Amino acid sequence: MKISARAMVVSVMLLGALALAACGGGASSGAANGALEVGTDGENLAFNNVALTAKAGDKVSITFKNNSTAQSHNFILVKGGDDVATAVDEAGAEAGDAAGYMPADMTNIIAHSALLAPGASETVEFTAPAAGTYTYVCTYPGHFGGGMKGVLTVN
Repeated sequence: MKISARAMVVSVMLLGALALAACGGGASSGAANGALEVGTDGENLAFNNVALTAKAGDKVSITFKNNSTAQSHNFILVKGGDDVATAVDEAGAEAGDAAGYMPADMTNIIAHSALLAPGASETVEFTAPAAGTYTYVCTYPGHFGGGMKGVLTVN
């Protein structure tokens, strides 16, 4: 039985695709072993990665990079969705610049960075909470209201 060159190439490509799928070679919104990265989207009031994933109970490390050249930003992961994020954002505004727009009451915060100057970065570590979705925001005044948020999905 003769195998044509075309059939051979198709077979090799199919086997390669299967091997990549089995190894997790597809794109993902986070990195392996609980190490994740998120930054700002240049001068836009947005994160460059708005969908992160983690496993419940895993140690998670998020490196936050302020990619802006002119604006300060922070990263705050809250214990809930937009309703909790709104309360944290309002409390951050009340805390003011001297506090880095970080609420004094940390009850609804899972993890956070400092208020970072343009170009700065910080890594925060925490244990992933129970399965669910958790909003992360920047609490610098007007940024969350301008759309600067993302979601961590914990499985």
